[in-house]
Amino acid sequence: MTSAHFIIDTTLIRQKDLGSLDQIQGQLTAAQAVTSFQKASTQNPVYSLARKVAKTLQTEEVLPIVVIGNPASLNATLAAILDFDESLRWPLLLINWSDKSHSTNHLVNQILTSLNNQAIQQAPLGLVTGSVPKQGKQYFLDSFQVGPDFSAILPKFNQKFAWKHAFHQMFSFWGQASRNQNKISFSWTLRFGHTYQNHSKTLGLQIVLGQDGVAAEIRLVNQLPWPQIMLTYLRGKKGVENPSRKGFTTIPLTIPADFHIQDIQSVKTDGRLLQSGAYSFTMTIAGTYPIMAVTEN
Repeated sequence: MTSAHFIIDTTLIRQKDLGSLDQIQGQLTAAQAVTSFQKASTQNPVYSLARKVAKTLQTEEVLPIVVIGNPASLNATLAAILDFDESLRWPLLLINWSDKSHSTNHLVNQILTSLNNQAIQQAPLGLVTGSVPKQGKQYFLDSFQVGPDFSAILPKFNQKFAWKHAFHQMFSFWGQASRNQNKISFSWTLRFGHTYQNHSKTLGLQIVLGQDGVAAEIRLVNQLPWPQIMLTYLRGKKGVENPSRKGFTTIPLTIPADFHIQDIQSVKTDGRLLQSGAYSFTMTIAGTYPIMAVTEN
């Protein structure tokens, strides 16, 4: 059995479910799958823990890092590793806690099976360079988000709709933001190839990397009352070819692309709070990174 480093993002786990982590750790340890098992918190975030792990990895054999959290947790782990040493390529396995609808035993079995099968894929590695939020660069996988998380309520219409996750996002984002959206919306410009666009009053956007022949794109949400989200989703789910997407926009993206975000007020980039001001960065592709696929018996 391949052992691994584990980083658990406890900020995503309900208080009543935290006790299950001890059971998970115990079963994984009994299976000799644990090299280290660390729990990230608000005070000790994923990035800090992953940075500490990266410092130990250089003297060890190549071991996977299992992240129990969400895609933002995975991106924070990736950023910490590559900020420490851009040449490191330790396989990452994401166990998405928001998808946890099975028992602890099932989750442990999923982890052990994935570590045993070692189904590693090379995923495109995105890179943003510039003010993000401070001058520098940041790597990411799959998507890079500016603003609050709205992934569950901006679906591709053929995906399973996570009702619980979606309602949580609706009430935490639109329920509060819509009371005074002018305070958190921002204007920004985009330039790629011969294209130049200007957008105003945007609440959030995601840069999504293309994979398997699918082009990269930007998904954004402008000021919008949250009930419109559900109407948009339901119309799309019923098979309407061009559902009303008031406030929703998807833009095909050619890389490299330049972004300039003006006058941000209390907005986050990939889960990190940004200071007020203007931000500029260029997005490129920086090769690939090994990602271990989740597999089951």
